[in-house]
Amino acid sequence: MDALVRQLNALGYQPVFLPQTDYEPPELYNFSHQQRRLVRRGALSHYLPKGIKIPVADAVLADIKYQYTTSKKAAATASFLQNSLRCIGINALPKLDLKFAGSEDFSFAFTNVTCRRLDAAQIDHLVQKLELGAIPNDIVEAGRLHIAYEYAYATELLMSRGDHHAFSADISGKVGDYIDIGTEGSVTMSSKSTISFKGARGQRAAFAYKAGYLSREDEDSKWEFHPEEMNRSEGPSPYLPAAGVVLTVE
Repeated sequence: MDALVRQLNALGYQPVFLPQTDYEPPELYNFSHQQRRLVRRGALSHYLPKGIKIPVADAVLADIKYQYTTSKKAAATASFLQNSLRCIGINALPKLDLKFAGSEDFSFAFTNVTCRRLDAAQIDHLVQKLELGAIPNDIVEAGRLHIAYEYAYATELLMSRGDHHAFSADISGKVGDYIDIGTEGSVTMSSKSTISFKGARGQRAAFAYKAGYLSREDEDSKWEFHPEEMNRSEGPSPYLPAAGVVLTVE
């Protein structure tokens, strides 16, 4: 398991690659374990009566800042970088020439990490007013619906050598000759061992969320919200749609 994924899971977060920016909690998802498909249904407010106010708050997530991934080879580096740049609002396909680094192994970390959330207790009351419309019954009955009640955001992605040693060549002032991400963000040398990628200002780009799943005995029963699952050997643990992996949202 990747070191950053393991850290996020330990804190109760499901890491995700989202297709766009500006997602805010609470939102409704469905997940199929068999197909490994995570589908974003949209804002929970679309499934509630009009006029209901949902209070959300911002906070800083110091526990995730500067937590690096496990080192990755060149091919995995390119794939992870492309997906992770989307998490800070950059959708361009990056051009990479990593010969300057003197290494074939790289690791990544998100920084400037914040969250936007509402208490799970608030969800307990909101779900009693759910109107699911055309969502298929088999998805509901199988317990595949869950609500993301907290998103973790970042505005900067750091890339270092896997061993965190200094790059072999100093490319300060000419980073664009080696790494090009277009005009949606910026890329700079933040130190002799670290490349910094920053997204456009003013965008909330999420890379993980906390969630709880929904259940009910039948259509006439009340909804139950489960942000915690019971683990027989270890006690209560956070609900994670798919522990140990990063899910791509459809």
